[in-house]
Amino acid sequence: MWTLITGAGSGIGRALALELAPRGHNLILAGRTVRKLEDVADTVRVEAPDSELMTLEVDLADPESTRNLAHQVGDAVDHLSAFVYCAGVGEPAADFASLGLIDFQEALAVNVSAPLLLTQSLLPLLKGGDPASRIVMIGAGMDKHAQPGTGSYGISKMALRRLVRQMSVEFDTMPDGPVVSLFQPGLVDTPGIRNHIKKAGDLNLPHAEWLAGRLEAGECLTAEQAASALVFTLNQVPESDFHGAVFNGADLVDSLSFAGS
Repeated sequence: MWTLITGAGSGIGRALALELAPRGHNLILAGRTVRKLEDVADTVRVEAPDSELMTLEVDLADPESTRNLAHQVGDAVDHLSAFVYCAGVGEPAADFASLGLIDFQEALAVNVSAPLLLTQSLLPLLKGGDPASRIVMIGAGMDKHAQPGTGSYGISKMALRRLVRQMSVEFDTMPDGPVVSLFQPGLVDTPGIRNHIKKAGDLNLPHAEWLAGRLEAGECLTAEQAASALVFTLNQVPESDFHGAVFNGADLVDSLSFAGS
């Protein structure tokens, strides 16, 4: 079974690839930095030598590049069992007046428009599965919790939440359509969040110190823990409980840890 992961070069996307490959998933790793994708692919080949995989470069801020990704996937495989959208961008701004239109538009493009366009373009590959193909979009707790300086990321992630809800309603009436859910990982120690904390701290934004404190205290998930929770939603949650659901990564990790104790 083939799984497409965007944002596969680092963070949760990378960890997810390394979790899925030993479990029988063939992988299409998509991202904007070929070197990082190839590094993930090399690791997969060592840890799961039986897994088939391919890497595809994409600029998800560019609709033409996004469409081209879908075409390349369609040329390579006949069906996708899963599609996980891990990519996300959004720069902090010093204040509301400094919220730049270019950054805001890029966040909307990558965090909202690309998931929409890519899902639409991949529908022929996502329909007709038995069981139904699963789509997971990675959200953010910042969507509902507005904080100074987080406009582009938070607003776009709130739009993604609404997009997932729209997808679930539309797929209900689609014969042999896929199922979809939103995965809210919570605070995860990734290069992306550390980069955000650095930039937000340089702008003296109040949430930077709070985030840094939680990381320092170990009050966050690792990318591997978040990926394990994602694997659980993809492989074990019943379809009726998966479709239209919003999963909380930290809660899933706690429940999985309790079940394994």
